[in-house]
Amino acid sequence: MEIREIRTVPLAVDLDEPAGLSRDRSIGRRAAALVVVETADGSRGIGEAVGPAPATTGRLIDAELAPKLVGDDPLDVERHWARMCTEDLYDHPRGERTAAASGIDIALWDLAGKHYGAPVHRLLGGDAGATAAGDGRLRAYASDLFWDDPDAMAERAAGYVDRGFDAVKCHLGRGRDADEARVAAMREAIGDAALMVDVNCGYDRAEARRVGHMLADYDVYWYEEPLEPRDVEGLAELRRALSTPIAAGENRFTKWGFRELFEAGAVDYAMPDAMRCGGITETRKVLALAEAFDVVPTPHCFATGVGLAATMHAMATSPAARWLELDVTGFPLLEPLLSDGLDLAGGTVGVPTGPGLGVELPDEVVAEYGVE
Repeated sequence: MEIREIRTVPLAVDLDEPAGLSRDRSIGRRAAALVVVETADGSRGIGEAVGPAPATTGRLIDAELAPKLVGDDPLDVERHWARMCTEDLYDHPRGERTAAASGIDIALWDLAGKHYGAPVHRLLGGDAGATAAGDGRLRAYASDLFWDDPDAMAERAAGYVDRGFDAVKCHLGRGRDADEARVAAMREAIGDAALMVDVNCGYDRAEARRVGHMLADYDVYWYEEPLEPRDVEGLAELRRALSTPIAAGENRFTKWGFRELFEAGAVDYAMPDAMRCGGITETRKVLALAEAFDVVPTPHCFATGVGLAATMHAMATSPAARWLELDVTGFPLLEPLLSDGLDLAGGTVGVPTGPGLGVELPDEVVAEYGVE
């Protein structure tokens, strides 16, 4: 086979109501950059990149990454990753470049799986039956419960538990007292279910420590991204000071970025994002590295069905991986992109078993949500 074309398909969904994050921030639109790799014989693989904007991802792919790969064998995935991610290190912003390469890498694995007639996790030596939940299923937590008044957040959290989830993640990060009012309400509403707290890098070291001590009073399962992602020393200090486990990593890139976190003793839960940190190729290496450092790998995933499928296949290669992040907000670009739909039951999700990732890109989805 030979790569004929690599292109970006930008999609966007306008939210009915803004989703509240930390520090009075909110989002009113969710954008996605899908990446399509086509071969000369008409085969294609679909991937997803999470970068600053789909347009930026598209420009990087068109101008810098696609020319490296077009005309080459798409099955040589590891070599393509090295060409995209380890050349020209001093000429490019690492985050944008690696995020764009992630989308291509995922698409290449999807194409390879289709070529060999096997699910991606089997190509990588994974056995979905050996996942943490067993029987080809991944244990999922409900994500994401965005900032709102305490009663509304408590009601939604209880609703997720009623649906069968035994873990819920929420967005806080607007000061100790405001955060505590919401944590207290949610804890009362969900009983002993796990409650994860994400503050979107919203605090400085001192405030993060104060909030972290408060969270311990409510048996919070993990404290996600309390500090700016480059403050590795601060994360390590915070982890030593608190009893609540620290989760981070969605804004780290490649195995080298995660090695820095692990060597510093900065995290209890490592959260590589396959659409950002280097694709499936790099995510599975981060999962293995986390296991070597006795850190629990729990990938970050708040994306379309393509990103969700890529994350599930990567997790199915690591018996140490725990907790699939599952978007339960009704995002319309999730289930329609999964070839066999979402196999959700009792708070667990079945790993796709069809060839490749088990994803598709229907024309009607592009027609409705495609953007220039």
